Amino acid sequence: MEKGIFDARELANYIIQYSNTKFKQEISPLKLQKALYFCFAYWGGFMHNSNSVHSHKEIDLDYNEFLFGNKIEAWVYGPVIPDVYHEEHLESFKKENLFKNMNYLQEYINNVLDDILLVNDFKLVEISHEDECWKKHFKKNHFFHNIEIPKEDIIKEYAKNISNS
Repeated sequence: MEKGIFDARELANYIIQYSNTKFKQEISPLKLQKALYFCFAYWGGFMHNSNSVHSHKEIDLDYNEFLFGNKIEAWVYGPVIPDVYHEEHLESFKKENLFKNMNYLQEYINNVLDDILLVNDFKLVEISHEDECWKKHFKKNHFFHNIEIPKEDIIKEYAKNISNS
């Protein structure tokens, strides 16, 4: 597993708490997967763009492009983080100060979550199915539907999308 800022299970715990606190609703496993994926993708794309424009950095932060290092796979309902999907005791990964000394990162993630958590689960699936990195690695006739999506592919696609918007 590549090194990321967090373990995806730690971030999943944060997202569950955030949804419960801010929106007063439990998050479905499907929406949790999409929230993790989109947080990873948007953060990675943003950091990639900010790091590649050396003289015009949007923000002077030394953060990893990888929000987490856990595998992301192309499943039927879109990208999935198997470590989170198969974890029966996510609460054991709870960290009180997950974003300690990372206020900008927390604000960025919260902004992404504010948008994502209001969207219907299957609309999120539909949106993730538009991603080239998922299309390229999802094999309809593959028995297990568990082909890994390279994180660099996700980050490059979202960096391009962000700079085109």
